[in-house]
Amino acid sequence: MPASGPVSTLGALVFDFDGTLAELNLDFAALRSEVHALARRRGRRGPWPAGYLLEEVEALAKELGPEFARRARELIQRRELEAAARGRLFPFTRPLLQRLRAAGYALGVVTRNCAAAVRRVFPQVEEVAGCFLPRERVSRVKPHPEHLLSACRRLGVPPPHTAMVGDHPTDMAAARAAGCLAVGVTSGRSPAADLRAAGAQLLLPDASGLLERLAQAKKALP
Repeated sequence: MPASGPVSTLGALVFDFDGTLAELNLDFAALRSEVHALARRRGRRGPWPAGYLLEEVEALAKELGPEFARRARELIQRRELEAAARGRLFPFTRPLLQRLRAAGYALGVVTRNCAAAVRRVFPQVEEVAGCFLPRERVSRVKPHPEHLLSACRRLGVPPPHTAMVGDHPTDMAAARAAGCLAVGVTSGRSPAADLRAAGAQLLLPDASGLLERLAQAKKALP
């Protein structure tokens, strides 16, 4: 799907949170090591399941049981909240969202973070975004497209008229699988090449220039 097609009819913009609208600086490598240590205390040894941390916990829980799952989830949430206490919104986030709302876009936030961590950094998230879907509000998180499709349904805007804006390959993969425009930003930890490889159709250094970039794309249409 070429970028120029859906840009002219966009009605909704759905944002990732950490790395896109805010900095939480969670050390995922250290957190994964803590989860592995928790599993080792229950007798589990490597090799470890491949994939992202939340999915790894689910895979390990099938072997180690619900008590491991509970403890691992509590550990992840505790570290998220600690990172959020040190985190901040990017300086452009509030003005950007205000401008986008004034321009008539419906706004959503979909994130693999827990709700409490997002609210610690952005208490007004549900006032600003018409749809807020942290991980505990959906059955399947990004990169599964259902996370984004749920946001589209709640916003009342079909996927072809929605853009997913994110800093991670999971955001781009979810966007492409859902049939949304995939907008990548390099304000997080993923380089442009990784975002392109995951399907990004538009790329920006950060989300601050999103409104202008969409306007430029519309002007470029034949």
